[in-house]
Amino acid sequence: MLNFKVRTYNSEKGTPENSIFILSRGKNAGKPLFEPCPNCFILYCRNETEKENLYWIFYTLWKNGFFHPYLCGSVIDMLRLSELKKVLQNWIIPSFSKMEQNGKILQDIKAVYQLEQHYSKQLKQLSELRGILVQKYYYKI
Repeated sequence: MLNFKVRTYNSEKGTPENSIFILSRGKNAGKPLFEPCPNCFILYCRNETEKENLYWIFYTLWKNGFFHPYLCGSVIDMLRLSELKKVLQNWIIPSFSKMEQNGKILQDIKAVYQLEQHYSKQLKQLSELRGILVQKYYYKI
């Protein structure tokens, strides 16, 4: 049985090298980060491989809106530490075991992420091109 130590991040304490951070407030609550921010939880990992696997599990769940039912708050959405621990116990740890058995899942998730980044970059360039064309057209008139 895997156990992960999860705490609320405190900027006054040092951050270990093998840890990921999970946003705790806002619409992006549940989003994994490699760098800490004021409103996040810290999840301690044993090694770099475990850190990377956990990051991608959290990323796919966050990207698909998995954490929305667990958010509470009337003005600012918030993910409670107790809810995160329940999610870890019921969903993350079982999927982590599956991911360790089948490494292809991680490669597929990374490939989809890279495709998403590539298309995002292309959309940004197309938007810039459209702006340039509009400027050229109106400056000629």
